[in-house]
Amino acid sequence: MLDEAERRYKGGEILRVIADDLGVSRQRLAERLRERGVRLRREKPSSEQVLEMCRRYEQGESLARVGERMGFNASTVRVQLLRAGVALRDPHGRVR
Repeated sequence: MLDEAERRYKGGEILRVIADDLGVSRQRLAERLRERGVRLRREKPSSEQVLEMCRRYEQGESLARVGERMGFNASTVRVQLLRAGVALRDPHGRVR
């Protein structure tokens, strides 16, 4: 059952629909998928992940590269870096 739920979720289906089909709550299914190591969409990065984002960015990786390596989009990385007080570079690598 969880294999099927994971496959469907990774295929782009909405968690609520999958949970309804399986007869479980969305929260319960989300918990089980997290236990299997599935990162849920729209889930915020942990404080450890934010620290790793900062470290990677400060070592010269782009927002897109950091996001790609950590499973988030560049926009999420940008927001988290700004919240952490990191000075962002312009597209040419200069600090803004």
